[in-house]
Amino acid sequence: MSCEMDSHRRYVWGLALLLMASAAAHERPPFEVIGVNERYELIVPVVITAPVVDGKLDEPVWSQAAQAKIVRQVSPSLGQPASLPTTVLVLATADKLFVGFRCPIASKDAIRAYETRYDAPMRNDERVTVLLDTLHTHDRAYEFTVNARGTRADSRFGNERWDAQWEAAVQVGETEWTAEIAIPFAILTYDPRQTVWGINFARFISDREELTVWAFHPDRPWDLRYMPHLVGLPLTQKRHNNGPRWLLKAFSVADHTFGDDKGIGNHYGLDGEWAFRQNLALRFVLKPDFSEVEEAFESIDVSYVEQFVPDRREFFVQGGEFFNEVAVAGEGWRRGNEPNLFFSRRIQRFDVGMKVTGVLGDKRLGFLSTHNLQDREHSFVLNVAQTFGTKGRAYWGYVDALRPAGFHRGLLLGGEWRFGGQGRFSFRGSYARHFSSDPQRNGGAGTLRFNYGDERWFVSLGWTAFSPNFRPLLGYVPRTDFKRISLFSHRAFRPKSTRSYREANLSVYWRRGETFGGKFFEHSYGINASLTLRDLTEVSLGWERNRHAEYHIRPQPFNDHGLHIGIDFGGNRPLRGDLGYTVGQAFDGRYRQPFLALRWDKPDGSWRLRLEISQRRQTFGDGTRQTVRSREVNLIRVLSEDKWLVLRYFYRSGDFTIKNFALSFRLKRQSGEELYFIWGDPRARQTRNHLIVKWIMPFRF
Repeated sequence: MSCEMDSHRRYVWGLALLLMASAAAHERPPFEVIGVNERYELIVPVVITAPVVDGKLDEPVWSQAAQAKIVRQVSPSLGQPASLPTTVLVLATADKLFVGFRCPIASKDAIRAYETRYDAPMRNDERVTVLLDTLHTHDRAYEFTVNARGTRADSRFGNERWDAQWEAAVQVGETEWTAEIAIPFAILTYDPRQTVWGINFARFISDREELTVWAFHPDRPWDLRYMPHLVGLPLTQKRHNNGPRWLLKAFSVADHTFGDDKGIGNHYGLDGEWAFRQNLALRFVLKPDFSEVEEAFESIDVSYVEQFVPDRREFFVQGGEFFNEVAVAGEGWRRGNEPNLFFSRRIQRFDVGMKVTGVLGDKRLGFLSTHNLQDREHSFVLNVAQTFGTKGRAYWGYVDALRPAGFHRGLLLGGEWRFGGQGRFSFRGSYARHFSSDPQRNGGAGTLRFNYGDERWFVSLGWTAFSPNFRPLLGYVPRTDFKRISLFSHRAFRPKSTRSYREANLSVYWRRGETFGGKFFEHSYGINASLTLRDLTEVSLGWERNRHAEYHIRPQPFNDHGLHIGIDFGGNRPLRGDLGYTVGQAFDGRYRQPFLALRWDKPDGSWRLRLEISQRRQTFGDGTRQTVRSREVNLIRVLSEDKWLVLRYFYRSGDFTIKNFALSFRLKRQSGEELYFIWGDPRARQTRNHLIVKWIMPFRF
């Protein structure tokens, strides 16, 4: 116990030194950014007469706009001149920001834009994007994207479920296509006292698979510290009067099950948001929605630990980006491997909830509470983050779960500091401590990570420790009782021209850990290589070995290893696919597993087909054999921008027996209105004769 407490003290002192980072001047790329002045500013002209959003850019008012030009690639040839430079025009009125794009093209037939549904992914589409750092914290931004069909998508600080009302229109000609975007200030979160924002622009040229960005550093193309300043905006201390201050979403869910389990159910409730200031909003919910009918099949896989399934409930999703630090951290490998105190799925049924989110100067804050009145269960979450210029940030969080049987509360402290030439080095750390009346949930966890990154190299050295009893009641902690050191290295090979290949990558990782009692925990290492050819075909090869202890299953460690080869073909053409083959050992048995995935999009965006097939054959040490087969088919018929039909079939046999069919009709409008009509049950393991209707109706005033 004393060893654990000493470890806790070292974390606290280390983090205290980490958070002493100070602000510095704005970072700049090593090349010219066309459109900014000597202070790295884009000065936006304010006009009285607003342009009509029709995509034409032919009105006289556009002659007054500030002009920028996108002239460099991020991909495939990082930092090289763009094959088709893009002109960007910017101006503002008293209540909106207007951005226009002039996008030269090889020909009208060269444009590939498949997506016609609002807020759908546009990975392969010809598109333009506006990024706005309204908080001027250099670590998160709004994104407004429109493709060459006029389809829109938006996100707030990384939250793609955020929806807002803004305008966009496009016009496609023989030699260029143009886009016009109007963003009301009323839909944005910002502190009116902060009159300087960050801004950036991007364009994806579809026939060349070329991503171009206005301002970036080749070492870190996605680093928001290199966004130029946007100045001259007509911001006021009061919320814009022409913007709605109240948003209410009434929802109703009805379901009818036929057959042996027949029955009828219904549920209704109300979600609301009051934006009482431009920088602060209050959100509340009465009788929350627990149906989650929009969920697809949950992933079912062979796993030693709990799988992560994201929460889709409206109350937790909207504004969830203000709780990123105290909540489940990161993506992929970071989930469950960095300290966290809050996973909203841990909060089950409750009667009423309240949430306050916003910014105060350079601080971003979030507070929420939920209350189950019948069972007397109350939960409180607080998240505060502050940036220090472009050099670093600090954050802390508090979680309190009051239950009749006892208390559960936790504190989290963390931060990040960048240093060295061009900020290539960074040091990041976080520490969480959970206190509980249950001694089995009374513990701490922390991580420290040192990173280096430039145009071609990325190296990360980390140390992580989770004490045996770090089990926060509301947290996502699939593994405890380990201390682990890890090393990851990645090398990118980018040719100056794409005559031979577009890109190659090589990565190596190594991890080793033990329990707090000194017993073996893990020893893993692997290598992965990939090569992207001129026609966008990607070939990958990887090998890994993972020796790990699962003492809750057996006392002897498992010794898994595998070799994988994969081919991703089709680029952004209508028909694309992935082909893979893996051989190795897992669960003390040899296995081989082929995999095929095909994706087809009709060029006009009206039909989409997804097909996945895999078969895993395994021979165990005792000679027994097992064959696991899975098939999944998704067929989508897009009726219009806001309406589509989905047919989904999933079959798995060999270990789990799953056979499921579901047909759904979906309506999603930018206003926030949504309708789900589902025949079947996408979450069930067997096909059910089940009818579900869910309707969400927004009211703004």
